[in-house]
Amino acid sequence: MFFGETYEPPVWEKARKDGHISHELLKLSRNYPDKVRLYNFWIQVQRLKQRDVKGDFAELGVYKGESARLIHLMDSSRMFHLFDTFEGFTNADLKPETGKAATYSSNDFADTSINKVLKNIGGNTDKIKVHPGHFPDSAVGLQEYNFALVNMDADLYNPTKAGLEYFYPRLSQGGVIIIHDYNEKWEGLVKAVDEFSAKIPEQLVVIPDLDSTVMILKNRL
Repeated sequence: MFFGETYEPPVWEKARKDGHISHELLKLSRNYPDKVRLYNFWIQVQRLKQRDVKGDFAELGVYKGESARLIHLMDSSRMFHLFDTFEGFTNADLKPETGKAATYSSNDFADTSINKVLKNIGGNTDKIKVHPGHFPDSAVGLQEYNFALVNMDADLYNPTKAGLEYFYPRLSQGGVIIIHDYNEKWEGLVKAVDEFSAKIPEQLVVIPDLDSTVMILKNRL
């Protein structure tokens, strides 16, 4: 049901039939392996548009830009900030890890580059800003920015903790932080999310996609 070619949420199906989904996004959606994740991205982007939630988009943990490509296609009018080392994990961030992440080295996820990511994303390159380097040092100069959607796929404790601490205060009311891989394989990430969520008023929203995404939807006053 979730992963067959014919499954579509009703809102997506109606938008497709009404011609409100681009040909490129439809083409990508047919081959994207995690349909629930894709539809959740789209539903959140549509919600932000409908409720006129202001702010830029951001992604922490870009790798080759597959998810960034989807999100940019869903709203290419937003400024989209991409944060990654583009050189794989740092040894300092790997050191405290347990679980699956403890098997990784600095060579994992290093087979990428800024040029490859930008080529893969395509679209309106004037609306894409790349911030290479170790986070949050790579976010210097963006302190006054607000964000409507932040997609986090950082895998490890340190960058996940840093991402939540940085983006949550800058998240617009009604905005969303989407955190991938919230499952027992990624013990450090789960720990960072649980520690942070215990300090905020919002409850985590669990999405039943392939890798157990969770979301923080910031309360509207």
